[in-house]
Amino acid sequence: MESLSFSQGRLDTEKAFNRMASQFPYAAIGMAILRRAIKENVGYKQVPPQHTSTIGRLKYEKKYGVPVHGAAALVIGRRAMGFRERITREVRDFVLRVKERRKPTGNLLPREGIGMTRKVEAALQALETKLLLHNGLARWQQESFFSCWRDLKTLALAFR
Repeated sequence: MESLSFSQGRLDTEKAFNRMASQFPYAAIGMAILRRAIKENVGYKQVPPQHTSTIGRLKYEKKYGVPVHGAAALVIGRRAMGFRERITREVRDFVLRVKERRKPTGNLLPREGIGMTRKVEAALQALETKLLLHNGLARWQQESFFSCWRDLKTLALAFR
C-alpha cells in the first residue's frame, strides 16, 4: 500500500483541495486493510509512492498490456517485495525515441520544429550520466528525489 501524506504541510489554501483532503478517509481505509490483513494472516507493508506511475508506464504498461494505474500497482507490489527497479531496454529505447524526435527535419519556419523546452533539454542532459549509474545504486537512492525517474517523468509528460 502506498504511504500517502495529507499533512498540513502539503495542503494548499485552495478550497477544493482542502475539502477533498479532509473528506478522503485514507486513514480509515488503511486501518481496515491492516485489520483484514492481520485477520487473514497476510503480509502488509507501506511503501513510498514516488514515481510509481512513471515506472509503470515506461516498463510494464506495454509489456503486460495493462493501464498505467495497474502498472503502477505492480511497481508498488514489487517495492513491497523488496525488488529494485532497474533501467531496462524499454527505458533506454524511450530516451532514444525522445532524442530522435527533437531533431528538426526539413525546411523549418522560424520557431518551428524544435519541440524542446528547457526542462526537456535539462532532463536529457541529466539522464546522460544518471542512466549509466542507476542500476548500481541502493534501493533508497533509486527512489530518491534526484533519481533518474524524475527526469524520465519530465520526458514522458512532454511527449505523451
